[in-house]
Amino acid sequence: MSRPLVLMYHGVDRVPADRDPYGMFVTPEAFRAQVELLLEAGFVPIDEETFLAGLQGHPLPRRSVLLTFDDGYVGLGEHAAPYLASLGVPSLLFVPAGLLGGESAWLEPRHRHPLMSAEELREVRGQGMAVGAHGLDHSDLTELSDRDLWRHTADTRAELESVVGEQVRTFAFPYGTHDARARAAVRAAGYHAGFAVHEAAGRLAVRRVDVNATDTPRTFRLKLRPLYPVARSATDHVPAVRRLAHDLLGRASRDGRGVPSAEAGAG
Repeated sequence: MSRPLVLMYHGVDRVPADRDPYGMFVTPEAFRAQVELLLEAGFVPIDEETFLAGLQGHPLPRRSVLLTFDDGYVGLGEHAAPYLASLGVPSLLFVPAGLLGGESAWLEPRHRHPLMSAEELREVRGQGMAVGAHGLDHSDLTELSDRDLWRHTADTRAELESVVGEQVRTFAFPYGTHDARARAAVRAAGYHAGFAVHEAAGRLAVRRVDVNATDTPRTFRLKLRPLYPVARSATDHVPAVRRLAHDLLGRASRDGRGVPSAEAGAG
């Protein structure tokens, strides 16, 4: 049985490049084009429940894909959730429970952006976005004490469940960083699965493919290929090779509003 593709997004909004130096915000236009490409290519979007069943050995549709979002930026409620709902495409949103209604305080002040409130979180849940945990305040779990690990996993889960009124079953590691101790805390807190980024470790650290603001249609298609995650992990050890690959494949440039240029969109 082939493993489902898991895509990781952050924000979907029009954010100027100088306010988004990490390329976290994909424009609504680019996001819609990417979802359309997925569907046209024969990918079958699955929800959290189906994904978890797959981890238990249940059969999944061929070319399954799970869309995930980290942090809970408010633009998702305007640009992503309604669009996905109109297509019947499910997704999974990971939020830091202690920052609901606040901002991305783990970033430098000029790079921070507003996060969904509890009410907004319930609204997108009603549109088909399942809710998972992303720690308490986006702290790196590998740097926490045992007591704080419990707060950022178990207490966070309980807090989110009180907000959405249902079981919270999945966890995404802030920054994608994890170790054996952090994974054990996630398991002990009762989560059914954990999500990382490039470094996988079984069901408690599922690998995801990151989609960002500099992706062109060409690089996005490349990221859909089964061998991409392995190749991406390999280039982590040789950054120069990764930069060369980006230069060869192209990057989406953004104007002052964060909108990809026509040149970049040609991919």
